Amino acid sequence: MEILLEKASIDLPKLRKTVHKITSSELSRLVEPCYYPELKKYYYEFLNTCKLSEKDVKDFVKRFWEGRPERAWLLHKDPIMMFYIFIMWVFLKEKDVIAYNSMLALVGVRYYTNLINKQIKFCNEKIFKAAIENLAKTHLFAREKSIPAAIFYLSKEMDKRWGRQIKAQDRTGISKFITEYRTRISQSVKKFAETYYRLHKEGISIVEPYEGEENEYQYQQLERSARVVDQVVKNITVYKNVDKKAMNDARTLTRISASLATMLANETTNIKYSDDIKTILELFVRDLKDINSICGAGYIKYVRSLMATRKDQQVNFKQQVNILVLKMIKNLKYESQYKKISKQTQALVNLFMAYFITMSMKNILCH
Repeated sequence: MEILLEKASIDLPKLRKTVHKITSSELSRLVEPCYYPELKKYYYEFLNTCKLSEKDVKDFVKRFWEGRPERAWLLHKDPIMMFYIFIMWVFLKEKDVIAYNSMLALVGVRYYTNLINKQIKFCNEKIFKAAIENLAKTHLFAREKSIPAAIFYLSKEMDKRWGRQIKAQDRTGISKFITEYRTRISQSVKKFAETYYRLHKEGISIVEPYEGEENEYQYQQLERSARVVDQVVKNITVYKNVDKKAMNDARTLTRISASLATMLANETTNIKYSDDIKTILELFVRDLKDINSICGAGYIKYVRSLMATRKDQQVNFKQQVNILVLKMIKNLKYESQYKKISKQTQALVNLFMAYFITMSMKNILCH
């Protein structure tokens, strides 16, 4: 790997940003039924960022497996897979664990994409959705609540088992990593495909609770909103993505200072807030009856109504937003400044956070 690194001229900040952007985007979209990512283009984007050619990578693969049987194995001599392992090694070498984890998850997305394309070439969205809902509770996709969450879970498992070997360029360990990662995703995809084709053969009919095309679309979107919560939380706290559009729109609506808005938005990326953000989003979608309350003109009115909830209610959206804000203010050591601002401005800070977090979900769900 050192030889390939010497040939490369890697723009690390750009590579890091690209990996985060691609992985978070693809994982977010995998909550959609029948979404098959087109990943080949990313290989060339990564090559360009590292200033390497396809020949450089192919030569690296030959050197890496020289004298070993893996040199002839399709999985192991795959130049894209080996190049992605090289990128993971670079991130580990730079002690950039977050970027390494993003790349590791992207490898899982690639395996899933190749396997689902092989198993289900012509996909019916209703049957796909029904298959997800009819999986055994022990199936990885069902246990982790969604396909992207399952891939993310597996990536963490692979890191625990093989992360040290990747960092050490241990060829035996890397060989086992490649085999195990693909095998575990393959097992889940095959079981899912069996359920899909069983439902297809039985002529499954999915009855929506609302009649009419518009209401059917609303129901599907509301159902998707419940599934996307976990991915939004990971997008913010694991992949460290700050939705700048959400931040700017939330600041425009509340008129808090740009510096305070930026500081709070950046602080949400701390993994310690994941449970708080998840609770806020779950409360946000819990009582939704109309997709217009997220994706339409009713959004602002809906958020304001949640933030006006009476204090004597047991667990509510407004309370959870305030709990998160106070935690962040304390961790940022901003308490003395926060206490000096008026109660009205403090309320606007809470409203900013409510808009920012829910808009981060809205911008994914309603694109």
